[in-house]
Amino acid sequence: MRKNVILAFLLLFAVGLSTVMEAQTATKKKKKKKKPAKTEEVVNNDSINAARVQDSLSKVAAATPPPDTTRSVTDGLVADTSYLAYTDLVLDTTKPVDGFYKQPILRGAKPFAFPDENKYNIKFYKRLWRTIDLTDSMNRIFSVPGQTLMSIIIDGLKAQKMVAYSDEGYTKAMSYEKVLRVLSDSVIVTDLDSLTGDAIGSHSVYVPFNPDSVTKLEIKEDIFVDKVRGRLITRIIGLSPIKRVKSSAGDVIGEQHPFYLYFPQCRNVFAAREAFDTQRDIYDMSYDDVFISRNFKTQIVKESNPADLRISDKFPNDPDKQKQESDRIERELRNYKKNLWKY
Repeated sequence: MRKNVILAFLLLFAVGLSTVMEAQTATKKKKKKKKPAKTEEVVNNDSINAARVQDSLSKVAAATPPPDTTRSVTDGLVADTSYLAYTDLVLDTTKPVDGFYKQPILRGAKPFAFPDENKYNIKFYKRLWRTIDLTDSMNRIFSVPGQTLMSIIIDGLKAQKMVAYSDEGYTKAMSYEKVLRVLSDSVIVTDLDSLTGDAIGSHSVYVPFNPDSVTKLEIKEDIFVDKVRGRLITRIIGLSPIKRVKSSAGDVIGEQHPFYLYFPQCRNVFAAREAFDTQRDIYDMSYDDVFISRNFKTQIVKESNPADLRISDKFPNDPDKQKQESDRIERELRNYKKNLWKY
């Protein structure tokens, strides 16, 4: 009985195992049959994509112009050497301006008026004379080539817009012709006989005056204290060029003042003329502004004294002592101004 049960169980197991194997074999066969269908689908998709790409390329080729066979491949790498003819150009009529920015010329400019001073309010008073050395780099503003202060003064005298005086008290006026005679140097010329060549006499010949030959100016100024305003005030009274006196041999033997100018009478001319200022490159200032703002370097050569002596008269032939005396006067003025107000 047991043997029959065991045989029956083995038979059923063998039948079930064979059924499972047949099912797996059938599934593998079905999968193998579907592979050709998938390959065909991929081929169809690639064909569609290829057709689309080909269609796009054909459209781009149709929109692109045919290549220019007349141009070289390196034409885009070589500079264009062609140029317009002069007949094709247009004249630029822009008004020239000397610089990126230029202040208008001081045409019609007038000097500003000083406040009236009451002589009863003056507490302290001193008169000084100063020299302006035009060869000093600090004073180059007065000696710009082609536009020196001396040339402006000569033009003003010629146009009768300024008055020259022969004395420092401004009482005797000089004509323009006399001013030129005083400024011009004279040279002694020997007269020779035309036949023998012997000297038969001599005469003086005036050399035309060159404004650039003036290397020094002298100003006279008053310094006083207005007790109402409580400040130390400096006013320029006069101006004079300094001429070097030469001998007949051409040696410098001294200095003289050919004429004197009353500074208030010069302000109208100075205010209308520009002076190149090295501290202000963009715009210029007038010569009147230069004097009023004291934009220059000076040295005191005289102070008011009963004997009317200059510093050079006190210390002749001693430039060091003269410089020390000038510095002493400057130091006294500076200390007086410093001690003007005390708290």
